[in-house]
Amino acid sequence: MQLHAPFFPPSVPHTRSLEARIKEELIAQGLLDSEERPGQGGDLEDEVLAELQKRQAELKALIAHNRARKQELLRLAKEEMRKQELRQRVRVADNEVMEGFRRIMAARQKKRTPTKKEKDQAWKALKERESILKLLDG
Repeated sequence: MQLHAPFFPPSVPHTRSLEARIKEELIAQGLLDSEERPGQGGDLEDEVLAELQKRQAELKALIAHNRARKQELLRLAKEEMRKQELRQRVRVADNEVMEGFRRIMAARQKKRTPTKKEKDQAWKALKERESILKLLDG
């Protein structure tokens, strides 16, 4: 753990005394053992590396879980959007059925039979509504 190599360029004056003061401070705070010399912290580095690898494995598992949940939510959202579109189509079909019903009732109020075109439009609207409802239920 030589501090002057990565942190202090060799041109900085008093690098050795600064390194010694930092080492004394680390020892005082209990972060560095007094007999531990820079460069001999192999066991400590192995522990840190093992801990990092453990955390990376946990993060990879979490990422995989999050990815799976995101895909599931995306699938559910698309399904819900499809259902909403079908519900909108049912509302339109309901309006067409009601319009056909009104035309047939208006014809009957006028004491005439509904025309073939009016009947066909009403049946077509009913059949379309039924097929949409089957899609929505299925």
